[in-house]
Amino acid sequence: MSYFRIYIYLKLKYFLLSLIQNKRKTQIKIQNLLNKYTQKKYTILTGQLRVGFYLILKYLKEKNPQKKEIILNSYNLAEMANICKNLNLKIVFPKLNENLFISSADLKRKINNNTLAVVITNIFNTRVDITKIKQICKKKKIKLIEDNAIYFSNYSIVANKKRVYAGSFGDYSLHSFNIMKNISGMYGGSVSTNDKFFNDYSIRKLKFFNSFPRFKFLKQCIIYFILKILSINFLYKIFFIKIVNWSHKENNKFFLSMFYPSLNFKKKYFDNNFFARINTISREMILFQLQNKQNIDFNHKVRKNNNLYYEKLLEKYKNKNLKIIKIKDKNFQNFNDYPVILKNKKIKKLLVNYLLSKGIEIKTIQYSDCQKIFKGKNKYNLETYENRIICLPNHIKIKKDYIDYIIYNINNFFKKKK
Repeated sequence: MSYFRIYIYLKLKYFLLSLIQNKRKTQIKIQNLLNKYTQKKYTILTGQLRVGFYLILKYLKEKNPQKKEIILNSYNLAEMANICKNLNLKIVFPKLNENLFISSADLKRKINNNTLAVVITNIFNTRVDITKIKQICKKKKIKLIEDNAIYFSNYSIVANKKRVYAGSFGDYSLHSFNIMKNISGMYGGSVSTNDKFFNDYSIRKLKFFNSFPRFKFLKQCIIYFILKILSINFLYKIFFIKIVNWSHKENNKFFLSMFYPSLNFKKKYFDNNFFARINTISREMILFQLQNKQNIDFNHKVRKNNNLYYEKLLEKYKNKNLKIIKIKDKNFQNFNDYPVILKNKKIKKLLVNYLLSKGIEIKTIQYSDCQKIFKGKNKYNLETYENRIICLPNHIKIKKDYIDYIIYNINNFFKKKK
């Protein structure tokens, strides 16, 4: 069973529907569904999440030209920090808590009259973590941008059994619909907000954007189908796991960048492909999945139960060389990874090679230490997390017996090391 078995059904009907469907009606339906999830009035669809992030910062910067600082979670995609840099904003990296989320105490110290916005990245945090940040931003009258790329459909249960979804906390909430997300259109992103002026601003700007490049979309589809074919059991065992194993050992950036899109990325400029609108095929794919609420809830439940099972088994063995990131709110953290932190970089490398040799494909790269990349130093020792985290597979097709197999091999590895 592979981490890369992406269960999005790209059927011929998506292509046919994109030719005959009313684009405007499809877009309105998607916007209404996302507004319901995020409890917002407006949603703007973009070619990618990062385009939405760029539009938010551009808008806020034009509205508040005197403010030149942006507070950003340093454990992040390098692309997010890069966009801030390209807009000539000074990035302020606050201290992170044990869940690699912005420390509310340090945030209070970092906010000043020059702060344009605070950007939070939902990774291993809970609703309580976000609520604290939201209260600080509200008190200081600072805009809160919520990066919800991998948290779609995750929620908390509050009073009267009401669901509060991730993505409903920020003044501007970002979602991604790229190839490995819970809802995918191969490419695509969105911004949800109650800010009518930003909505109007984005609509005006997007009119001048190009359609999403066909060659780039086609390339993503080809990668998808290659991974899909290679994930067939006998091909996976014969070819795929060997390619992944070799890529790790040789540190081959070509293959690793294909398997792990979150590799360090540092551009000095935006090319024309960046400024792109979402295409019609992506719209149809996203709408088809969003309308299937029953399937979204089922997938959410499966990943949640997998998380709980991983945690139960790992706590049972109580391995000193391995630490789990405990999530108190189980509904809120249930995406396609189960993160564990190893004692050091050396153990991580040995364990990764061992698991790959057993036919277990894992994710070794989650995010990057942007503070190290863009500042040239590491004030909060974040690199130790970057070099120690591995992510175990948690997609909807994984069964408990496969999780048993993964944990058995992890424990077997540490027994052999003694």
